[in-house]
Amino acid sequence: MFYLVLANFYLVVFFTFYWVALRKQTFFRWNRAYLLAGLGMAFVLPAVDISAWYAYSVGYPEYLIDGGEVVVIQGDTVDAARPDSIGWDKVLLGVYAIGCVIAFLFFLLRIVRTFQWLRTIRIGSAFSFFGAIRVDKSLLGYEQIEAHEKVHAREWHSADLVIMQLIKVFNWFNPVVYLYERALRMQHEYIADGLTAGGDRLAYAELLVARALGAERLALVHTFSNKRWLKNRIAMLLRDDSHKRSLLRYALLLPLIGAMVLFSNACNQQRSGNGEPSLSGGSAADGGDGSVGVAEDATLFSEQLGRNVAYANEAIAKQIQGTLAFTFEKTENGHIEHIKFRNELWDGQQEQVLGVLQSDRVDSAAPVGKYLVFINFRISGKEGMTEQMPPPPPPVPAEYTVLPSVTIIGYAPEVAGRLAPSSTKREHAISQDPVPENQVYQSVEIQPSPPGGMKAFMEYIGRNYDYPQEAIEAGVNGKLLVSFVVERDGSLTDMKVTEDLGYGTGEAAIRVLEEGSKWSPGVQNGRSVRVAYTLPIRLNLQQ
Repeated sequence: MFYLVLANFYLVVFFTFYWVALRKQTFFRWNRAYLLAGLGMAFVLPAVDISAWYAYSVGYPEYLIDGGEVVVIQGDTVDAARPDSIGWDKVLLGVYAIGCVIAFLFFLLRIVRTFQWLRTIRIGSAFSFFGAIRVDKSLLGYEQIEAHEKVHAREWHSADLVIMQLIKVFNWFNPVVYLYERALRMQHEYIADGLTAGGDRLAYAELLVARALGAERLALVHTFSNKRWLKNRIAMLLRDDSHKRSLLRYALLLPLIGAMVLFSNACNQQRSGNGEPSLSGGSAADGGDGSVGVAEDATLFSEQLGRNVAYANEAIAKQIQGTLAFTFEKTENGHIEHIKFRNELWDGQQEQVLGVLQSDRVDSAAPVGKYLVFINFRISGKEGMTEQMPPPPPPVPAEYTVLPSVTIIGYAPEVAGRLAPSSTKREHAISQDPVPENQVYQSVEIQPSPPGGMKAFMEYIGRNYDYPQEAIEAGVNGKLLVSFVVERDGSLTDMKVTEDLGYGTGEAAIRVLEEGSKWSPGVQNGRSVRVAYTLPIRLNLQQ
């Protein structure tokens, strides 16, 4: 609905520019081209999103729950006992749909009446529709009238009228659409008059006055003369030609269109930032379509990578840390392909990861789509050190969706020597390194885990989040962000709404977290530690 509002706003802007700057100019063909181009741009510009030209995926994902997976709350399934409320948005949508049906019926009626007119030549008739020209040969000035109608046919003016009728079907509520159609018809007549009058404009004007009979408004035909437009046509016919420097008026369109592009892009970015689908389309990773399957595949894929990608012993010995980034694509019922590494950390590392990606287990777990993956290689006890960290990978175009990042922990020789022989790089080391009591971590060797795993936690949020009635009535959609800390004993504290949609949506998110069970705490250097998290929750009112 927002797209429709923005498109009609642009239609008003284009028509206003025509009325103020171009209406009285004699560049009739230019004016027709402008009106048609403005009609097209009014419905294209609202979908413009130029962020892909300059925006890139974030270098490293935030410390979101499961790397950025979003809980989707469907508004119509929150409380089955609560009666459905009919909001103003549904009423307006219903009125709009009824108006479209009525406008379409009028369009069909005009088509029927037009073909009825074409089947017979009536006394005194003079009109055309595409290549069909109907002019009574007994009329005074028959040759000029026929030449006038031939101009309409040759210039394809009837195609413009059909396009305008279709535009009116879906934009019947905008009065400017009807003014736009009238302006386009006037330019058709000005073009035909100018090419037909020749050198004797006064005699042609007298012929127009004599033939001001008009035609049925329900027909889509071009009539030679019409009482409603007679004054304007004669005034424009006898007007001196506009000076060529007046063509510079069209140059004023450049900053106007540029402003529309920027405004459309800002609107799309704002809607996308609020968790609403942008007019140019949305990302599959943020759960905007409510798909659970993609999120589950992404989680399984990240787990398989974590189990199979190895931290090279030579890199651990040299204390090399860093983040490897790569992109891949996968089609439905297909395999991982178009793998492109964005950087390299040490010799042979890309080949090792490539072999893992080509294994059946990892390939089958990969989600369908175009994705960007980060694999973090970190040495235990040296997470904060940056001197061995290579430069981050270059940015990647936003068409790739960021999957949950994978962290591979390596143990330096002095740490590995303290591990039991059966320990692996994914088991936590028993260490006596001191851990500050109140320090809050964002990334640890062993992440905190809710009861039943992260998938069960997501399902718990989805089942128990109470969509506020006030938010439902206000039609609130979008994404919440709630931060909290998993304490050393697994309890959740310091809950804050960092991005709120209002109408009690943030408070409802806090309540559902407070009622949850304790987690298994995070572990760093063999000790339980406090870990900060952010939980994204998407509220999705089904229309």
